[in-house]
Amino acid sequence: MEAELTALTHRLSAAVGGYRSSAATTMADLAHAVEVVDSRLPVAQLEVVFRSAHVVSVAVRDVDDPGRIGLLTRPRFTAAMTGRLGFGRAVYSRRATSEITDWAPMVVAPAAPVSEVAVRAMQRYDDRRYDDVLVADDIWRIVTTADLVRSLSTLLAVRSLHDALTGLPHRSMLMHALARRCASALGTQARVVVLMLDVAGFARLNAAHGQQFGDVVLTALAARLRSGVPTGAEVARTAGDEFAVIATIPAAQSQQHAVALAESLRREIVTLAAEPPTGITPAGWPTLHSAVVCSAAGSANADELFRNAQAGLREAKDRRLLLQAPPANPS
Repeated sequence: MEAELTALTHRLSAAVGGYRSSAATTMADLAHAVEVVDSRLPVAQLEVVFRSAHVVSVAVRDVDDPGRIGLLTRPRFTAAMTGRLGFGRAVYSRRATSEITDWAPMVVAPAAPVSEVAVRAMQRYDDRRYDDVLVADDIWRIVTTADLVRSLSTLLAVRSLHDALTGLPHRSMLMHALARRCASALGTQARVVVLMLDVAGFARLNAAHGQQFGDVVLTALAARLRSGVPTGAEVARTAGDEFAVIATIPAAQSQQHAVALAESLRREIVTLAAEPPTGITPAGWPTLHSAVVCSAAGSANADELFRNAQAGLREAKDRRLLLQAPPANPS
């Protein structure tokens, strides 16, 4: 059971990982090919390599020890050529590249997380802190410090706006999107719809099968919602087992018609979420509480819509509890 859950978790994580495409998470995502030169290459010949503005560093292969790799950055090369008294070129031009190479560069695996590598890079001594990072792969690759810091900043921004488990936007990002929709609908015939969903009996599900299984269920449900909602709709995880879908109805014949369309959307999404994904038995797949609200034409308030949708969800849960309660004993 544990192995099956682990495999299922990995598959579902891949399914919901699309939001991370805007921020690299491993060094393999950032790395690009680097020119590799032999350690015995005369320094004078390196000038030809560094004439290209696109070359910021070269990797240096030790001819006498193929397993050893060094790094020569443009600033290090320029400093060597200049020299303290301006005689660097005369001193080094005929010498081997090995003499001006850093033989202790930072080398990481392709799967190394960007966040961890960025921290390690910033812990280096001042003269090496901003050196590029070599990535040991089938071919040597490199990541510039600028790319590393830029990707880390983007990754942190993305993570601050998205739920770590499901990859969905969290509540504050949803409210921003909802406010934007309401502003766009102002003075038009458009209506904004908010649909709330939560997992019925989620605490019991966790108690019966464990928290890891509960996480799998939430991840699978998020993937199903993301891939199945109509074009233009947005999905978010607003609380532990609570999700929201927002959409805009461009035009409807009347408010009654708009409410009917919103209800149709609710039924469509609940039906979409009803079938368990491969790997989860029907007995382990929960049902959902749901509620939907629709604004009036051309007039929508984000906070009010969200509050009304949450109130509707509470009422839906209360109704189900009443239906499931045993009949009272006759007096």
